[in-house]
Amino acid sequence: MVIMHSLVLLIATALLGAVGIQITDLRVPSVVRNNSGSAALLDCDYTLKPEELAAHSYAGLVVKWYFNSSPSPVYQWIPGQKPQDLGILKGKLDLKHRSSDHGATMYRALYIRNPTTELSGEYKCLVSTFDDEDFMTKKMVVFAPEKKLYVTWWKHDSGVVNITCIAQGVYPEPKMALYLGSKNKDSLKDVVVEVTKEHRCYDISATKVLDGTDVQATTMFVCELRIPEANYMVTRSIVYYPGISHPLSESGADDLHCRRIIVMMILLALVSLSPAVW
Repeated sequence: MVIMHSLVLLIATALLGAVGIQITDLRVPSVVRNNSGSAALLDCDYTLKPEELAAHSYAGLVVKWYFNSSPSPVYQWIPGQKPQDLGILKGKLDLKHRSSDHGATMYRALYIRNPTTELSGEYKCLVSTFDDEDFMTKKMVVFAPEKKLYVTWWKHDSGVVNITCIAQGVYPEPKMALYLGSKNKDSLKDVVVEVTKEHRCYDISATKVLDGTDVQATTMFVCELRIPEANYMVTRSIVYYPGISHPLSESGADDLHCRRIIVMMILLALVSLSPAVW
């Protein structure tokens, strides 16, 4: 039994000693906001063989980061040398950032200053020595919320009512839906959604044409814009008034505000014209 136990320990020790470099954790933010002024930290944590750590020279150790399917690295660090920002990350990294004070791991991470949408994609960390290598990949989405978002309506002379929502400058590709009512929203059917891409951003519109006889009462319409990859959602609403041909403004809240202002202006005009009455 003693011999067997010693043999098991010997085999286990040999196997553990045979384990080379190993990435233990790849920390990449899943979602960051475009041009927000905040940095994104992508960290690649790994371990080396005890004898490699004890040598203090870390001969053959190289840390590389790759972006999407490019065969060329966007970052490289060899202990004893300065880290290099390359390709799409050139000039966008804080090369002085240290992940640790250890000579074998201090410049392993990417510290991206103010990431923008072109940096949205797959990041692969590859760590290698003369004897072994390991890699791990994760995705980071850099999303851009809408630059503009509005919903409006107008009534044609034929009585047909057109409900349209438009969003501009969104990334990545968004989704859009129109709903009837603000509470217990009912999704409108047969909505025509169009998406166009320009300069890495998307514009999207959703249009629904209704027969005027189907909306004879004051009705609220809600537009919902979503960016699924970023878990982002925002809404705009507008109130339809059957007695007029187009809204006074683009949103229900603004519409009500404008109506209140008009009423106040009328009252002030009446006061100034007929002071004796008051």
